[in-house]
Amino acid sequence: MDIEVCAVSGYSDVGRNMTAVRVGDEVVILDMGVSIQAISTYEKEEGSTKMLSAQELMDIRAIPDDRKIEDWKHMVKAIILGHGHYDHIAAVQFLAEKYKCPIMGSPYTLQVLKSILKDDNIKLSNKFVSVELDDTIKISDNIKIELISMSHSTLQCAMIAVHTPNGIVLYANDFKFDNDPVLGDKPNYKRLQEIGKEGNLIALVVECINGLVEGKTPSEKVARELLKEVLLETDSKGKAIFVTTFASNIARIKSAIEFGKKLGRKVVILGRSMVKYNESAEHLSLVKFSRDAEIIGYGGQRKRKLKEIDEKREKYLVITTGSQGEPGSVLDKIVNKQLPFNFREGDIIVFSCRTIPVPMNIANRDNLENSLKSAKVRIFTNVHSSGHASLEDIRDFITMVKPMHIIPSQGNMAMESSVAKMAEGLGYKLGENIHIVSDGQRLKF
Repeated sequence: MDIEVCAVSGYSDVGRNMTAVRVGDEVVILDMGVSIQAISTYEKEEGSTKMLSAQELMDIRAIPDDRKIEDWKHMVKAIILGHGHYDHIAAVQFLAEKYKCPIMGSPYTLQVLKSILKDDNIKLSNKFVSVELDDTIKISDNIKIELISMSHSTLQCAMIAVHTPNGIVLYANDFKFDNDPVLGDKPNYKRLQEIGKEGNLIALVVECINGLVEGKTPSEKVARELLKEVLLETDSKGKAIFVTTFASNIARIKSAIEFGKKLGRKVVILGRSMVKYNESAEHLSLVKFSRDAEIIGYGGQRKRKLKEIDEKREKYLVITTGSQGEPGSVLDKIVNKQLPFNFREGDIIVFSCRTIPVPMNIANRDNLENSLKSAKVRIFTNVHSSGHASLEDIRDFITMVKPMHIIPSQGNMAMESSVAKMAEGLGYKLGENIHIVSDGQRLKF
């Protein structure tokens, strides 16, 4: 029985993740994400993307070009989502309905997706099937799907194992090996080791975002300690404190809330995306942030709260959007005078994140930081630990699961080439069992 992997999208750059695996005459799709950079670039230069069709969004490289698998369309049996980041799930609203099949993922991943769909007033006819982490679900006589629990920078993340009569295809976008997570469980090393011992892993699709980063990615506990040091050991008397991070990083938000309480400050969480991810976690009783923080999305309530914070800045700690300097975020609107708060000399802003290494994000962050510096605020950057595996983690992972073939993904050529070179040191050969592919390319095993 033929096994064929189509690298639909996310193999030539970062984001817009989508992969299809054909097993005989049946297909499963893994992830359907957007390119936030492409959307931001278009909206900056042309205006809103809201009125663009799916084909137009493909043409500006904002969503995967699934025309690459048009001949497989009638064979698709399921769409499986590995975790709840926009670059893995947010194209579902544009593409999923053409496939008459269920959408599967962990409870939190599906809850975040439902929140995105509700916010955009989208209703899909696809059935949603919640799969618990480390469970296996039968798709057909020839395909089973297993969600292997994995740590990352949001909740309930999984590697997706596609079980076939010929062996396994393992999809590892995105992950880190965090042995001391702030929230959630450690990676399921036992299951990965079993796969390695079974010796039937046909192909491994492995992320390369940190493929140029030597060493091991530090635990989220390290980021927590960095944040603790900045917040609790910096003189903030009479000053505003703003913490910005990725809205999906629930563990980081948890830490910021706890340190805000230790400072005796009221904690306020601001931003639409913050609401989506936090309310999704609360809905599933994964956290109870609303007991310790006021969560405000947008509208008049946000403006009123910022006016109040402006007048009593020493009483609050604000957790908000804008970590990438993205247009329309709370921090962007504050510095551009679209929201009623004025930063003053000595106010504290903590960027508990890294800048995603794409030109648009780098430019947006530079612009935001320059505006903040002109107000003479104190800026703390890189108070962070990545959610992505670094080169030595990827080496350990490959050694653990022992794939027959390696397909680097989720990176540019330099990132993927770095991982390929490392794998060559493990005995693999480029062009023989290491495959650097372009978007749309197919590999048959």
